[in-house]
Amino acid sequence: MKHIEIEQNSEEWDNIRLGKFTASMFYKLFSKKDSATYQKAILNIAYERATGESEEKYTSKLMQRGHDREPFAAFEYETQTFRETKKVGFYQYNDFIGASPDRAIVGLKGGCEFKCPTFSVYHEYLLNGLIPDIYYYQIQGQLLCTNWDFIAYMPFTSTKVKNRITTVERSDKDIKLLIEALFEANYKVEKILNDILS
Repeated sequence: MKHIEIEQNSEEWDNIRLGKFTASMFYKLFSKKDSATYQKAILNIAYERATGESEEKYTSKLMQRGHDREPFAAFEYETQTFRETKKVGFYQYNDFIGASPDRAIVGLKGGCEFKCPTFSVYHEYLLNGLIPDIYYYQIQGQLLCTNWDFIAYMPFTSTKVKNRITTVERSDKDIKLLIEALFEANYKVEKILNDILS
C-alpha cells in the first residue's frame, strides 16, 4: 500500500491507473457475473493491460461540472466543519487495485468524497441521506486503499442551498467482500490475458 503524489486527472495519473481496478468502478464487480456491466469491466482491464492503452476517455458535461465545482465543495466542507483538507494523488493497494479520494483531512485519518449531481438527485439525497451503492463501494474501496478510518461524503450543488454531510466509516465486512470480488475479477482478467496475448 502506497500513496503516489500526483495530480488527479493528469496524463501521469491516467497512466498509473491503467490496467488497475480503481474505486470509481468497484460497484460494477457486484453486478451479476453474466451482466454486460460486469463483463465489460473485466474486459476493459484485460485489454488495458494487454495494449498499454485505454479506450477514449469521455467527459460529459455533468462530469466536467463535478470537476469544476469540486474546489467550491471542498471550501464549503471546510467552512462547515472547521477542518482543513488537502488534495491527494493515487493510493495503490497492490499492483492491480487503487483509489483517488477527492481530499484528505489534515490531522485526521480520514478524507472527503464530493459529488456534484443533477438538481433532482441532489434533492433526493437532501431528503433521505441515502448513499447509492455506486458510491458506497467507491468509498469503502477508498478506505481499503488509504487505510483511513472514515470518509465524509458530501454532494454539493451550490452555497445557496443546504448541504448534508454523511460520515462513512470502515466496514470490515464490506471491505472483505470487496477484496474477494477484486481478486476474483483479477483472476478472470489474467485468464483473458492468457487467451488474447500473442
